[in-house]
Amino acid sequence: MGWSREFIEKVREATDLTDVAGDYGDTKNAGPGKVKMNCPLPNHSEKTPSHYVQKEFFKCFGCGEGGDIFKFIETVENCDFNESVKRLAGRAGIVPGPDDWIGGSGGEDKRKDLFVALEMASVIYKARLPDRENKEAQQARNFLRDRAPHRARDQALGEMCEENGIGYSFPRGPGLSNGLTKELTQQLAEYFKKTDIKEAEIPKKIQNTLERAGLASEFQGNLTDFFFSERIMFTIFDSSDRPIAFSGRQLPGGRDPKYRNSPETEIYKKNEILYGLNWSKKHVAKEDRIIICEGQLDVIAFRESSLPVAVAPCGTSITENQVKKLARYTNNFILCFDSDNAGQKAANRFVQWEEKYNLQIKVALLPEGTDPGDYLAQDNLDELVEKVEEAIPFLRWRIDRILEEEKTETIEERVNAANQSLQIIRDHPEEMYWDDYVRYIGQCLSHEYSELRKKFDKMGKTPERKPFQPIQPDTNSGTPQVLIEQKKPKPLNKETKQSTILALHVLSLVLHNRQTLEQGKLLPNKLHSMFFPTSPLSKVFEALIASQNLNEAENLLKDGEEEERIFLELRESTPDNLIDVESASKQIGELLVRRVKNELNQVHKAAKESGNLEPIRGLGDVHNAQNAVQDDGYNVFSPEADFLIEWLRERLEK
Repeated sequence: MGWSREFIEKVREATDLTDVAGDYGDTKNAGPGKVKMNCPLPNHSEKTPSHYVQKEFFKCFGCGEGGDIFKFIETVENCDFNESVKRLAGRAGIVPGPDDWIGGSGGEDKRKDLFVALEMASVIYKARLPDRENKEAQQARNFLRDRAPHRARDQALGEMCEENGIGYSFPRGPGLSNGLTKELTQQLAEYFKKTDIKEAEIPKKIQNTLERAGLASEFQGNLTDFFFSERIMFTIFDSSDRPIAFSGRQLPGGRDPKYRNSPETEIYKKNEILYGLNWSKKHVAKEDRIIICEGQLDVIAFRESSLPVAVAPCGTSITENQVKKLARYTNNFILCFDSDNAGQKAANRFVQWEEKYNLQIKVALLPEGTDPGDYLAQDNLDELVEKVEEAIPFLRWRIDRILEEEKTETIEERVNAANQSLQIIRDHPEEMYWDDYVRYIGQCLSHEYSELRKKFDKMGKTPERKPFQPIQPDTNSGTPQVLIEQKKPKPLNKETKQSTILALHVLSLVLHNRQTLEQGKLLPNKLHSMFFPTSPLSKVFEALIASQNLNEAENLLKDGEEEERIFLELRESTPDNLIDVESASKQIGELLVRRVKNELNQVHKAAKESGNLEPIRGLGDVHNAQNAVQDDGYNVFSPEADFLIEWLRERLEK
């Protein structure tokens, strides 16, 4: 189904894209009927405007994306054509009539079946949780009951789960796990019978829909959904409140990882989607602030409070794409992460985006060992809101963190803490903050303000690395020139050496064959920095992804011998003219398997040395998935590969 051509043109005529673009960032006049802005599209960030907009069309000369008003909304909001027409119609005050929605392929959403299947799955999961005859769900009910408000706990639990799309998956048993696919197959068969699809084609259509929606995968000729077995299921919604994915939380004592998320699909992009944004965006305009926390239950706690403006990333650390999306709604961010080391590291990552997106960031301080979900369980949401209202500025939080972590008993230790804190202040773009924070450091460390100020005034900003320029040999003399003094790298074991050779080849593909990787959805969806066997290789990968060329990538990294050696090898590499998506996918899949194998070896080694076998419990799924990916020709698009990625991410974030 789709909108009539007349209605589409009516919306187009009533819409000025130069006005619409203003909803997604600051615009500047670029001539008659034209504005320019920093590109608001996902996967592209810039400081100098190269995104030009006219009444009906847009073009970004930075990322190359362009199109009409509907393509603009489809891209920035991650919605389909029909939804973009609907949103623009609402913005223009146009109410569709009964004849404006018609059948036909003009603008028909090819992803419609995926939304239908995911909606069915969400209903199935939700129905399984409160069903008293479903004994397997009792542990899930107990877990959630302990996190629901005390008053009328059973009733509150039911309401909380229904309103937030929480359910329970199917148990894990011997043989093929297909409880969900069995029920979905029956429901989808009835659904497709009402369409113009031939009955003989329905089974194939069902399998294709389930696989495209990330709800099942083929294993030995049969469909299976074992990845979500025995988990509390949180439905992830898009901005139009449609289910697009799931996050399955481990039950106490259950199999790792703690959270297992749907694989990326046509409608679910992990680095863009934020859990809870569909609910919170309705309140952000009034509050002019947004709270960023870590998990689904944290978001739900805020949703039940008087401050329902919380979001959380889905199965990954927050990404720049997500920050960029949130900055369209408000520049006022409040970070409400756990007080453990992982939470502190997550908060500190916002340093790189504070100036770039003109963010005003505060940090809410929760008692050690607590998270927002605890306040919901204790019926103490008012105190949670108070903690948010008492949030401290991000700059002060960073300084306090240094003063808490660094020793300050001796003169030398206090001077070291002062120097680190002063450098943080000097690097901050807002000069009007500087003097007050220099005084603050003096008060905390019992240093004289005048002496600190003298030291501060001599400081410069932390320097950025200059582009690498190798020394050229003097061709006029007969004396060979040494280009770079290279120290011998640390010796590598055989496995790491092989992984390093493979990693360098993958980096060469990122440098020379990036278009092939992007066309094949390998970038940015399937290749991640954590696949690489060493930290320098990971850093070089991240720099390449954020850059347009090798010189720019080098400029992003601070001086490092290993990184410099990698860049030298990349300078000598050449494009692989025979590469295709399939062969590139296999190389990336092999890199993933090797990385997982290395982590498994470390877990087993640590368990053997300590005599504590608890960490290796439940690793059977990881070994099975690793073997499945390897046996499938290192297929990085398989659900088993998605499982390995989630396990590896959680393992490395601990």
